[in-house]
Amino acid sequence: MVSESGITLRMVAGLMVGLCCLLGVQAASAAEITARLDRSTIVAGETVTLVIQTNDAEQSLEADLRVLEADFELLDRRSETQMSIVNGRQTSVVRLLLTLEPRRTGTLRVPSLSFPGAVTDALTLTVQPAPELAPGEMPPVFIEVSLDPAEGPYYVHAQFSLTVKIFYQQNLTEASINPPTPEQASVRLLDEVPYPAERNGTRYRVLQRSYAVFPERSGTLVIPPLRLTGRLIERSGSRLWQPNVRGRRITEESEPLTIEIEPKPAGYQGTYWLPARQVTLSQQVSDADALRVGEPVTRTVIIDALGLEENMLEEPPWPDLPDARMYPDQPQGISRDDGQWVRGHKEFRYAIVPEEPGTLVLPELRLDWWDTVNNQARTAVLPELEVAVAPLQLVPETRPDLTADGVAPANAPGQEGRTPAAQTAFWKMLSLVLGLLWLGTLWWSLTRRHPARVNSERAATLPAEEADLMKALRLSCRRHEAGETRRLLRQWLKMFGPPAAHGSISELAEVVEEPALRDALLAFEAHGYRPAGGEGWSGTALWEAFSSWQGRQAKNGSEDALAAPDLYARAR
Repeated sequence: MVSESGITLRMVAGLMVGLCCLLGVQAASAAEITARLDRSTIVAGETVTLVIQTNDAEQSLEADLRVLEADFELLDRRSETQMSIVNGRQTSVVRLLLTLEPRRTGTLRVPSLSFPGAVTDALTLTVQPAPELAPGEMPPVFIEVSLDPAEGPYYVHAQFSLTVKIFYQQNLTEASINPPTPEQASVRLLDEVPYPAERNGTRYRVLQRSYAVFPERSGTLVIPPLRLTGRLIERSGSRLWQPNVRGRRITEESEPLTIEIEPKPAGYQGTYWLPARQVTLSQQVSDADALRVGEPVTRTVIIDALGLEENMLEEPPWPDLPDARMYPDQPQGISRDDGQWVRGHKEFRYAIVPEEPGTLVLPELRLDWWDTVNNQARTAVLPELEVAVAPLQLVPETRPDLTADGVAPANAPGQEGRTPAAQTAFWKMLSLVLGLLWLGTLWWSLTRRHPARVNSERAATLPAEEADLMKALRLSCRRHEAGETRRLLRQWLKMFGPPAAHGSISELAEVVEEPALRDALLAFEAHGYRPAGGEGWSGTALWEAFSSWQGRQAKNGSEDALAAPDLYARAR
């Protein structure tokens, strides 16, 4: 029998054990979280790392970090976990690493952070001002900006050069600089060159950028300051590797530039406003030797301008050409630069077909422009060029040379020693044989239409403008001139070609049903465009396939999309 006092003691002991277990569970559930800074004193512009740590892998490190925004900028946030096993027991360390940059100097307070079940202690950080330069000491980073021309004048649409030099003498990381962004002007980066330099006995690394600026309006043009941001890694002592030090943030700005842009001068009389440092006119003339009526001569007018892009170059005006027709081609151009100035290059190509024999005068061309270097109007002149034009060549009949009496001369080959009667009999027999051959040829041609005859019949019905193009195209194919053939074929497609081809050689190859023409066109497209000639390309196959296709179109009387419609309906 158990006494009443024994029962009481057992109950008290049980309550004590339960209370201890409860306290142990509560102590285990309240894991410790600590906070510390990797440095307590820093310089303005540097960063500091706030390390938040716990030994409980189940502890959440999510917290409201907005309390830091008053005095700090949060640049980075990352977490890491370290696990270890000692004597069969596993332990874990979880860290939250916050990279902070102070917003001001002085003594700053890092406030406490609240986590589930725990609160960190507040910390103190001292932020010292950035070191000032000693008298005569050069800054570690600075920017220089210059203009060319330095004094002007600056004209609307005329390029001026902007050079930006970034000097830095230490390891600069995370560096970035904004490009110049003036309003009412276009900017083009031309070059970027790194090189070493020395200023006041201090060695620097230099990054130089050259820009071309084209003002779009007259008046005041402001180039805003160029702002450079980055971090300077300042290593001191023997610690060459400092993973927690990101360097000191720096910010440098250039001075803003204000420029007055002049309008087009009132005394400028040119048709187009072309302000440039230099403008030259030149020409290339092809097929000028042994030129005949109806055969084209190609004149290429070339404009080169320093300080202008190719899209700003205009076509020189042409005077009227008597006794000749002119077919302009699509102009081609390109813009290059020499690292400081833009060089515009544009070519205007014309096919000129003389209609009368004699002298074809390719007229003088004049182009007015404004010299921005000497501040005066100038005129570039392309002198006229005279080309001799021979009459249209006719193929003479092939027959023996006869004397005034209608008989072959006595010294004709094969006639030596023959009497006049024998010669007369010989010519009668020869005439009879030739007549029989002609009658046989006529019968054969009537019973079988040859594609060449179809082409001749169709050529006889062509308008003069298309006939000239076909004659020029045939000549360029026979001369194997790929560039001229391409130009003439495109011209024919635009003016007289099938609508389904849309004026394109490659699309013509897709819509034709003639394998020979399709293969010839595709081979021609693959050859590429060579203005100087057709070296390596033979135009015989292309012309034969093209002329045969035209002949079949005429023979069949095709009126569908592949046949040529009213030839004058799409004249220029």
